[in-house]
Amino acid sequence: MSTDLPMDIPLPPGPLRMGGAHFKKDQDFIEAGIRDVRMLRRTAGLTRRKTLLDWGCGAGRLAVGVKHLLGHVADYHGVDVQPELLNWARDHLSDEHTRFTLVDQKNARYNPDGDETYDIPAEPGSVDVLYSYSVFSHMLTEDIAGYGRTIARILSPEGRAWMTAFVEEDVPDCVENPTDYLKLDWKGALHCVRFDRRFFEATLWDAGLAVEQYVHGRETDGQSMYVLRRR
Repeated sequence: MSTDLPMDIPLPPGPLRMGGAHFKKDQDFIEAGIRDVRMLRRTAGLTRRKTLLDWGCGAGRLAVGVKHLLGHVADYHGVDVQPELLNWARDHLSDEHTRFTLVDQKNARYNPDGDETYDIPAEPGSVDVLYSYSVFSHMLTEDIAGYGRTIARILSPEGRAWMTAFVEEDVPDCVENPTDYLKLDWKGALHCVRFDRRFFEATLWDAGLAVEQYVHGRETDGQSMYVLRRR
């Protein structure tokens, strides 16, 4: 795919682009956002009339993809715990259809001093599509369960949650920074949290979410893709 780079859609500076080397080039950053918007259209029913909650939005890669491919959706709401990233997105990408909210919730990797809650700023039943790229990959079981219950509550009856996680068959239930996993060197709190697939999906089921689609190992650094619905 070749994408022109319209000058009227700002791009965050390189240090604010999460995902390691994958999104440092402008073209890669834009095309990855467009790719995921197309994915959401195909797997989660995203249209310009739907509400989209980007949970773990960073500096707004998906928002850039929405602006390039769709122009806008009914309501794009980006949420993150990292002030520098969130504030850049809010200052440069906000418009009448696009908004951003900084939350102060605890995560040992990205916000260790935050509040220990599982709130996501959305009304019950209000989210048509929830996008969560490389968020559950940095959480332990208790957090997966807690946020899973919140996601089940805020999804609309026909809503879908698209997310990624590190899962494998026939491994221990939950391991933080597994040794020699995917030939990468995992360092620091919650750099990689890998789950056994059955355990992970059972945890989501108990939280009120059912798996609609699963693709193993296709996303960044070998994460797997899930599409979830309320059960």
